[in-house]
Amino acid sequence: MNPPYTSILFFILFAMSLGWLAMVRSLFESLEENHSQKYEEMGEPSLFANNTARTNWALLRFLFTRAPEALNDSSLLLQVNVMRVWLPLQLAGFVWLVIVATTSHNG
Repeated sequence: MNPPYTSILFFILFAMSLGWLAMVRSLFESLEENHSQKYEEMGEPSLFANNTARTNWALLRFLFTRAPEALNDSSLLLQVNVMRVWLPLQLAGFVWLVIVATTSHNG
């Protein structure tokens, strides 16, 4: 039997996933509009049309290096900093959910 919070955690993580997709879309739009050279360097990524391993790696490299700071865009940097915290929290939540959901609880 799984703890009662397993369902709650699932729905929180589902909402976080939708939030992540919205943030990625917003980031891509901001890069395309305000930093077209960087957007082109990243392979002109998008959520669906050009979503490849290469563009996903470019996104992660962009997020977790100092590349955003070099663009001198404070609103973009704020968004990137939120994403830098959001992604590890979300991944940790998914790991926790898998562990809780697959562990047998006898009690």
